Amino acid sequence: MRWILILTSLAAVGLVACEDGGEDGAGGAGGGAGGGTPAACFDYGSWDGSAPAVSLRTDVVPILQGSCTFGTSCHGVPGAAGSVYLGPSAATTPTDEQLAAMLADTVGVEPRVEAGMPRISAGDPSQSFLMHKVDGTLSCGDLACAATESCQDAMPLNQEPLSAEKRDILRRWIAQGAQDN
Repeated sequence: MRWILILTSLAAVGLVACEDGGEDGAGGAGGGAGGGTPAACFDYGSWDGSAPAVSLRTDVVPILQGSCTFGTSCHGVPGAAGSVYLGPSAATTPTDEQLAAMLADTVGVEPRVEAGMPRISAGDPSQSFLMHKVDGTLSCGDLACAATESCQDAMPLNQEPLSAEKRDILRRWIAQGAQDN
């Protein structure tokens, strides 16, 4: 009974945190997570994403489940109108079909806003809108939407930004080909 209460509370918090999130984080233009102070653009020039190896199933999905997919209005429902699917909700082991749906909705797919890059560009995190969203670098010059301030909010919406370590795991997974591994 206690677990049901805890999970219900988490779902309610998720709904509140995500209700204004839209497909790619609808809301006002913003820099840092939740639209706060703009973050510095990430320096990919000296960054090496080749090691250590990162797995979608064991490394990436837990990060997304902990910050992106816990509410039904967030990114945990496949095919939801105006929303990007980032896998099943927390405490759910993703099926092969769910992971395939997540990849089909993100890798090589253009976001709803005119970002000038796909949601995830396999092999190139610097050209992946997802990384700009989680890094809070929405004012960086390489984003087409930066000039018009139409990139919308950083993610996760209305939460603390992901730690640098978690963002680096996402970045390495993308750099390593955004594979279903």
